[in-house]
Amino acid sequence: MKRWFNNAFPALLTRVTEGYGFAIALSLILHLILFGVLLVNWSADSNPKITPPMPISAALVELPKPAAKLQTVRKPVQSQLERKRKEEAKRRAEAKKIEEAKRKKAEQQRKEQERQKALALKREEERKKEELRKKEEAARERQEQERRQREKEQKRKEQQELEHAMAMEQQALEAAQQLEHDQLQQAKYAALIKSLTSQYWNRPPSARNNMVAEIRISLSPFGEVLDITMVKSSGNDEFDRSVIQAIRRASPFSELKDLERRIFDQYFRRITFRFRPEDLVK
Repeated sequence: MKRWFNNAFPALLTRVTEGYGFAIALSLILHLILFGVLLVNWSADSNPKITPPMPISAALVELPKPAAKLQTVRKPVQSQLERKRKEEAKRRAEAKKIEEAKRKKAEQQRKEQERQKALALKREEERKKEELRKKEEAARERQEQERRQREKEQKRKEQQELEHAMAMEQQALEAAQQLEHDQLQQAKYAALIKSLTSQYWNRPPSARNNMVAEIRISLSPFGEVLDITMVKSSGNDEFDRSVIQAIRRASPFSELKDLERRIFDQYFRRITFRFRPEDLVK
């Protein structure tokens, strides 16, 4: 019985302490101890005797010994459980620390990603602003160049127009001067031919004032008369013949050699005169 009790008691104690409260376990242990003591005493002496109260007192005195054994058994169990709880708490704390570290790391990574993203967005925005600024600056520079080019072209055009106007004015002035010179030369030599013709003209008796004979003369550059044509008759044959004869007598008009060939070709290669008696009178 004692062997059975010693073998079964720790296992029973462990199951009891694991399933119930400490008070119930202690009560059950005390009852088992008392039952065991009574059973041992009953087996040792089959003839029951009336014992005085002292053995009971002695039995009661020995009761703390099993309690000490229970306390000795319970302490390793409690220490093991406490160690397990501590280890479990430690594992949970370590797991919590690891989880917290992972959470913090993930949070840091998320913040770093957000920071990098914000930085990338800022850089992209700055790049776009810089690109836009460069485009606007290039556009302004291009506009300024176009404006300067237009101004330069306008000034060049105005200068050309001014130079052209001055050239045209100069040409007009030169032409006017040349025309005036040519007209003076033409008038001078025409008057000379007419004067020489009047010197050799003999007035016919039938000539009257206000008669007009229009004659075209073809001349050589040396003043020789090549041809005489009556363009319009005065109505008096004698007056017409007298004029033609006077022209032939006065030729050659050698003074024409002094004329510029251009003026001669323009005015004196063929020249038309209008003769009136009053103009031919000396």
